[in-house]
Amino acid sequence: MIWSLPVDPYRDPMVRKVCPDPALTPVLDGRPIRVDLKPAQPLVVGEIPAEWWRKPPVTDPGWWLNFQALTWMSAPAVRAARDHQLGSLTAMIRQMVTFHVVNPDPGDIRFGWDEGTALRRLATENCLYALTREPALVDGMEADVAVLTGKRYAGPPKMAVHNHGMMANLRMIDAAKILGRPEWAGVAVNRILSEAPLAFSAQGVSFEQSSLYQQVNAGLWENAAKALEGFPGYGAQAAKIRALVRKAERVQAFMTAPDGDIVQVGDADRVAGRKRAVRGDLVLRDNETGWMIGRTSWTDPNAIHYTVRYGPGRRAHGQEDRAGGLTWSALGTRILVGTGRYNYDTKEPLSTYRRAPRSQNVAAPADGRIHRSGTSTITAVTKPDTHRVKVFDEVYGDPHRREITIAQHQARLVVRDAFEGVRAWSQSWHLDPAWMLVSGAVGDDELTFRHPSGQRLTIATTGRVAGIWSGDARGPHGWVFPKEREKKPAYELSFAAPGGAPVETIFKIS
Repeated sequence: MIWSLPVDPYRDPMVRKVCPDPALTPVLDGRPIRVDLKPAQPLVVGEIPAEWWRKPPVTDPGWWLNFQALTWMSAPAVRAARDHQLGSLTAMIRQMVTFHVVNPDPGDIRFGWDEGTALRRLATENCLYALTREPALVDGMEADVAVLTGKRYAGPPKMAVHNHGMMANLRMIDAAKILGRPEWAGVAVNRILSEAPLAFSAQGVSFEQSSLYQQVNAGLWENAAKALEGFPGYGAQAAKIRALVRKAERVQAFMTAPDGDIVQVGDADRVAGRKRAVRGDLVLRDNETGWMIGRTSWTDPNAIHYTVRYGPGRRAHGQEDRAGGLTWSALGTRILVGTGRYNYDTKEPLSTYRRAPRSQNVAAPADGRIHRSGTSTITAVTKPDTHRVKVFDEVYGDPHRREITIAQHQARLVVRDAFEGVRAWSQSWHLDPAWMLVSGAVGDDELTFRHPSGQRLTIATTGRVAGIWSGDARGPHGWVFPKEREKKPAYELSFAAPGGAPVETIFKIS
């Protein structure tokens, strides 16, 4: 039983650094501590069945990560400490210790002992220890650090630089300071220094192929620079990392649509972007990572904005969009959008669909084969009135050419696709949820949509409308995901190529 706190939970700098804001609901001594982790039934601290740690009651790996990392205890723990509810705080520490007793490290990634879960559990333990200095937590912290310093670490030499690796390093530095373990900090700092040149392309684009994770990685590396500044003699290295972050933030601004939110490309939620204007260029092209982004203004809310994906094979948080996958906004309105990600449950159709070509604004053969090692290249000509991009690829198994023409002074987009030797293929298009169908049906060659603002979108194709979905309850079609585990109905369109002939589709807003 904890009888007193060694620190002021309101003012202690380490508590403020490693703990989240307190829970809104009081955590009172003598009452059950209930935590709602949907879709499971509410959890009660100290009463979680031991077998759940190895066989969770939910199939979503994202849910497992949160559950087995016990991240859901940090905010209640801070609230208990601030309210001096030391019985409740003791119960939460016992729950953490019990996890390690009944579910010890199996030596591999099973049962919550992967690096992603371990680093998040270490963050929870850092908070609990910062609040209480409870020695019973130390064995568990050492076990989690062992995961992050061994073969399961998410970074070189086992795998490419990844946001999980940086998260692990930052959590280890925190743990090192809390427990007085400088060797942990040494490992983390050395990895930060060696991985910094590998985290972004020369232009500052993250290799994780996601607009959201561009933002995540920029923030993590900014925190890495701050962490280095906490050690004597690392000022110059911190400054070099900050220079990388400034490039990454410039890219963040490019990935921000005129409405102020990021475009959803790859595994991405719709969140606020970087609103600070970037002076100078209106086009970003990065062949290392396969992004082309253009806009007509940094200040006009009605500016045209587009992204085109190409380049190397899918990795990390990327999706199957590199055959010229598009997003497009005009007149202050999103038109073609990425669908985002629902969750990471391999048994959930809404989740697995994001790996299918049809979940992207691309053209693909009917069989949807994906050449994971295949790359795509582009040529681009940008003039004041028109941007023209040509994509050449065999991403889906057959030679494909996409020609994109983006008007710069009117809301008009033209996309032409052609495959060699493929008779059955189609274009897939995903509209922003705000658009509603006004006219047109399967079998037609023109569709009209209306926006709540009064704008009208006309889509005319030389192909044939083969499918129209919006919130299809029977399958994964016709949805976008503004954030993880949230879905909204939105029009998904399929335009078939008659006899395999080239198809040209024109989007125009009036």
